[in-house]
Amino acid sequence: MMKRANPNFTFLKKNVPKQRMTLMQGGTRSGKTFSAIYYIIWMCREYENAKLEIDITRNTFAALKATVWKDFKDVLIKHELYNATLHNKTDHIYQLFGNYINYYGADTPDKIHGRSRDFLWINEAHQFPEETIDQLLPRTRHRIICDYNPALPQEHWLDKYIDKYPPCITTYRDNPHLTKAQIEDIENKMSNPYWWKVYGNGERAQPTGAVFNNWSLGDFIETDLTGFGQDYGFSNDPSTLIKVSIDRARKRIYLKECFYEQALNTGQLFEYNKQFAERNLIVGDSAEPRLISELRQRGLNIVEAEKGTGSVTAGISLMQEYHIVIDSDSKNMIKEFNNYSWVEKTNKSIPQDAYNHCIDAARYFIYKTLKNPNRGKYYVR
Repeated sequence: MMKRANPNFTFLKKNVPKQRMTLMQGGTRSGKTFSAIYYIIWMCREYENAKLEIDITRNTFAALKATVWKDFKDVLIKHELYNATLHNKTDHIYQLFGNYINYYGADTPDKIHGRSRDFLWINEAHQFPEETIDQLLPRTRHRIICDYNPALPQEHWLDKYIDKYPPCITTYRDNPHLTKAQIEDIENKMSNPYWWKVYGNGERAQPTGAVFNNWSLGDFIETDLTGFGQDYGFSNDPSTLIKVSIDRARKRIYLKECFYEQALNTGQLFEYNKQFAERNLIVGDSAEPRLISELRQRGLNIVEAEKGTGSVTAGISLMQEYHIVIDSDSKNMIKEFNNYSWVEKTNKSIPQDAYNHCIDAARYFIYKTLKNPNRGKYYVR
């Protein structure tokens, strides 16, 4: 059926029989979807009348119906393999060579939580939350295919599978079926570095509009201007404590994650803070003045962060003037620095309200310390 096989198709034929999961990473128009479609058709013919349960899923049914299932059906029609009497449009099942192809969105809970299958294809896997993946994979008896484009945050649930099952990485250059016009449209995007790296070259890159590009991993060095910043959460968001050290002469800020924990009560926060900060200054989120007051009454050296119109961007601006060195064991903070981005809202850029629990904590201390003329001399008596 495929006179000029895409590398993805060859990769699938080689690897699916011998490993649990097969991954395809590629930029735009690299042929991942059509390769998986042709592989499933080939497999159904190869295992005729095996009554295999083959599931195809995408993050929503609307997206699946408009893309991968439309493409699948078009290929069946092209090769005269489509038979309307074998297509149960109500239950979204197509019988092919005595096997059953089920297609559904991850927004169909009974399909995700209830059913099992022999073979699973997760289309655009990068769009799935990890909790959905944790339901799908254990209910799959044999093989799994995942295709994804590399527009991923620097840390993603796919990473552990990428390490275990190295993907086939392809670009539009590997797709022999593109027209000259399609290639020109893609190559016209070369001037956009992020787009070109991800969608042109099929490589991972830091998200567009990353707030911080001025950081690296390294050892935490304590200076004479050292303290702590703290952000508060409870059920959904974590409470964090970040140790901060500022070297004004060398223009460096050193950061170390002390804890990142959900559902801490006041007593637990006090004990954690006492363990890590002792009597050193903590600058806490001023949105929780009663909590800060209670922690202070228990003996912590803690003050409220300075907030107000423009304080977030002002704090970020101060941080951008320094090179930031993050302790390599600070996993949650590293994840945040890799993902914290500007977003467009009402014709201006603002920092996203996500991936910021460690960053906000650090910013509270940095902003209060560098903005105030009596920097680093706070003490609550």
